Amino acid sequence: MFFYDDFYGKRVLKSTLINGCDHFFTTRDMILHCGTQDNLAKSASDGVDFLLKNFGLDYDHLYRVKQTHSSNVVIASKDNHLYDDTDGIIITEPDMVTFLNFADCVPVILYDDKLNIGAVVHAGWRGTAAKIVQIAVNKMLSLGSSPQNISAAIGAAIGKCCFCVNEDVFLKITGSVGKKLVNNISSFDTKSEKYYVDLKAVNKILLEQSEVKKIDMCGYCTSCMNDVFFSYRKENGNTARHSAVLRLRYK
Repeated sequence: MFFYDDFYGKRVLKSTLINGCDHFFTTRDMILHCGTQDNLAKSASDGVDFLLKNFGLDYDHLYRVKQTHSSNVVIASKDNHLYDDTDGIIITEPDMVTFLNFADCVPVILYDDKLNIGAVVHAGWRGTAAKIVQIAVNKMLSLGSSPQNISAAIGAAIGKCCFCVNEDVFLKITGSVGKKLVNNISSFDTKSEKYYVDLKAVNKILLEQSEVKKIDMCGYCTSCMNDVFFSYRKENGNTARHSAVLRLRYK
């Protein structure tokens, strides 16, 4: 179950399913990336400072990626704090911190409470079609994780109600889950001749196909709830970003 919580005066979204680490999804209250709104660059920089200060950490503990809507997932190493062309990052040591940024795309936080490792994944329609969440799970398995020990929180993203696409994009997305499940995650509007797709549900199915059973999926649509979250579609591309944050703790 998702619920709003307070992070030192900032409203954030959390899942009751994930315990043993610090995790949350930010709202408009806390900007860590300015997106296309350059006037918010100082606010975003101050937001990152605020995040680290309240974790009691410095920039040596922060690991970041340059998102490109790829299906690339990295396992962070302590000697590299910035990864190019990357949309998923796995952290493996206590006091490692990471966050990825979103404005309609699907944010996914994965956490293994037995190994105390976790991942943050950015799944837009391209990443979803390329099964980026499964790639992230497989990399966690390569570190010794097991699907039954992984909890997944799928945060707020654009909902089926607002995500309409043409047939070419529809076929790429739904091809990732198989024809039998297409009707469960999409619909066709005869008037507009557009397909409506539930990207969050697609990622949930992909996780289930990877035998991850503990999944919490947020019902909030970032476009419908544009007063709380940033939405690329609702704001015609001129928007900042909300973020998915993960920090590992000492056990």
